[in-house]
Amino acid sequence: MATADEKRAPRTLFEKVWDAHVVRSETAETPAVLYIDLHLMHEVTSPQAFSTLRERGLKVRRPDRTLATTDHSTPTLPRLPDGRWPFFDKQNEAQVAQIEKNAKDFGIELHGLGDPQQGVVHVFGPEMGATQPGMTVVCGDSHTATHGAFGALAFGIGTSEVGHVLATQCLLQRKPRSLAIRVDGALQPGVTAKDLILAIIAKIGVGGGTGHVMEFVGPAVRALTMEGRMTLCNMAIEGGARAGMVAPDDATFQWLAGKPRTPKGAAWDQAVARWRQPATTARWRSTSRGSSRWSPSARTRRRASPSPGTSRIRARRRILPRARRWRARSATWRSRRGSRSSARRSTSCSWAAARTAGSRTCARLRR
Repeated sequence: MATADEKRAPRTLFEKVWDAHVVRSETAETPAVLYIDLHLMHEVTSPQAFSTLRERGLKVRRPDRTLATTDHSTPTLPRLPDGRWPFFDKQNEAQVAQIEKNAKDFGIELHGLGDPQQGVVHVFGPEMGATQPGMTVVCGDSHTATHGAFGALAFGIGTSEVGHVLATQCLLQRKPRSLAIRVDGALQPGVTAKDLILAIIAKIGVGGGTGHVMEFVGPAVRALTMEGRMTLCNMAIEGGARAGMVAPDDATFQWLAGKPRTPKGAAWDQAVARWRQPATTARWRSTSRGSSRWSPSARTRRRASPSPGTSRIRARRRILPRARRWRARSATWRSRRGSRSSARRSTSCSWAAARTAGSRTCARLRR
């Protein structure tokens, strides 16, 4: 849990949301305990989790913070004349039947086949207004990062973790690092958010975001619709990131206004005032993609604005305090002393350095 001094220090959007949900801070030996605001479920990754609950005699901790739908194994054709759904095979039919039973047995709200709200698990939450800025959102699906478009910290989890969240409404997690993706200028006509995120991945590489939460910033990002921002965050994981986020703004609030699960009246005004707060106040360091690693520069360089109708992509890391950078660098150098070849030295990394930098992945640090 963040101390008073840490809360006053400049922080990224991700860090603010993370700190607000830490139940128990991580240590070198144990991950943090993170509270989960919204747990979304579908029929493929949930059956084993419910089986575990039954075996251990456990109940769902917060059914009111759990929403389920069917979207992976569902038929796209209308009902047959006899009223049955035309499933592709028996396995798909069994999965849908199982989540219907599990939802009934454990008191979970399910939007299944035939329900007007049934749909893609990454879409029906926002459409209902269940996904809101500043939340932590998880689902047993890797593209849960989609919800980051609303200023939420959202990421996919495994089946065993689905069971953990069902039983405790918490999750064990190591804190990722922050990576800002800034897009200046404007997108040309016909260039979509999908083109933009593919260009970003081409620039940073499919592993460029490993161990990080990407925060998309800049005029080109702000100009995107909410659907476009959802596309950016959805595909952040294709660049190796744990999640993607966009700070909420007026476009976010206008999109959420009037949704079934959003606050109404005076409560809405209070919520919007609160949602405006979790914006990044931290400084970032410019980085460029090298042949085998990231090479942080000493400071952010001033660059000319792109010409009209064009955009420029820049990746920036959260600046670590000098002492932490030095300790992390020293740990990395110590781990390289025993390397047998220069090739191995150039790619080696240290878990000690990663922990010092606040990430459970290997820290790629400047030599």
